[in-house]
Amino acid sequence: MAYILDTNTFITAKNQYYAYDIVPSFWSCLLQEFQKSNVKTIDAVESEIMQGHDDLASWFQENVMDGISGSGERYILPSKENQSVVNCYRTVADLVKTNPQYQEGHKNSFLSVADPWLIAAAKVGEHTVVTLEVLPASNTKKVKIPDICLQMGVPFLNLFEMMRKLQISI
Repeated sequence: MAYILDTNTFITAKNQYYAYDIVPSFWSCLLQEFQKSNVKTIDAVESEIMQGHDDLASWFQENVMDGISGSGERYILPSKENQSVVNCYRTVADLVKTNPQYQEGHKNSFLSVADPWLIAAAKVGEHTVVTLEVLPASNTKKVKIPDICLQMGVPFLNLFEMMRKLQISI
């Protein structure tokens, strides 16, 4: 079991909580957890980060993209090439598309980003999703990762909870 990081955990950490110049130890600790196979991400998250063409994309390319853990596993799971994940993605997509509570625009937006792939990869690999999204109100029109995780039986938590569980101290 590993923790699978959402794009927002990287972006928000860089922009707010753990900027490189303020808390470089966070990024070192994160890399150590990648090396131990405790933390992973997926190819769809990689694509989103690399679209930024910024210092996060540079850090990601230098440290994560070709990374292989001590146990020989890649840091980035190939979700879109894994047939089991693709099949689970279809289940997630059907769940979202058929839910009348969500607005069409929000459904399409959710299905066009890494989020459903993240949930599918976590479900197939029996991993935990790490996201900074919070469980929405029961009457929400937006599709959020925690809500779909609950419906799919996928555990999720936020970055700070993951850090506590992994005993990351910076």
